[in-house]
Amino acid sequence: MSATKGFWKHVENGRIYAIECTPFGQIVGACGPLDPYNLPDLEEVEYGKDILIWVESTMTEGKLHRFNSQPMAKEGY
Repeated sequence: MSATKGFWKHVENGRIYAIECTPFGQIVGACGPLDPYNLPDLEEVEYGKDILIWVESTMTEGKLHRFNSQPMAKEGY
């Protein structure tokens, strides 16, 4: 099974992180904070273990939420 990769946004400071999880939700790598105006391709991110403890505790506290980096379509288009 392959890993799930996605962007997550900190609810208090707006910083964005790339996080890699197993299909069962175990966090195996993270990267960030990232430049919100120049987000990398999730497949090209170098996921590391340096901030895993912080990411796990911050998620447990409900302070990281999934972030969709795709631009939203304008109404009526």
